[in-house]
Amino acid sequence: MENRSDNITNKHLLQARLLMQTLNSWRFFLLFTFPPLAWALLLSPPGILRTMIAMMSGIVWFGCWRLWLDAQYFSLINEENNEQAGEVLCFIWQREKLLTLTLAGRQQGALKQCQRTLYWVAILWLGWLMLLLFY
Repeated sequence: MENRSDNITNKHLLQARLLMQTLNSWRFFLLFTFPPLAWALLLSPPGILRTMIAMMSGIVWFGCWRLWLDAQYFSLINEENNEQAGEVLCFIWQREKLLTLTLAGRQQGALKQCQRTLYWVAILWLGWLMLLLFY
């Protein structure tokens, strides 16, 4: 197996690459929505339970989109252009807080989004499995 470390010795570069790998887990989160969503659309009777599974799947899909977007942003942002990126992101999203965030702050926010999305995947699966067992 090939060593993919590319001799990374810079802490910031290593942190950025590891963050990118973590954010790219959105693909797996998205795959985990398909069994509950397929059940809700094809097998469950119409009603509130079907709607809840579909809505939770939608929340996970939104989280996956956010993770994908953060991964794209972090492929462009580094320590040198963080301030300029903050100005552009503030213009795009119309949020003043984006002007003052450090790169570490942006990375922490992306990791929190990753955790929230993972929690929603867990809630979706727990809810779906309980419906399968007791419904």
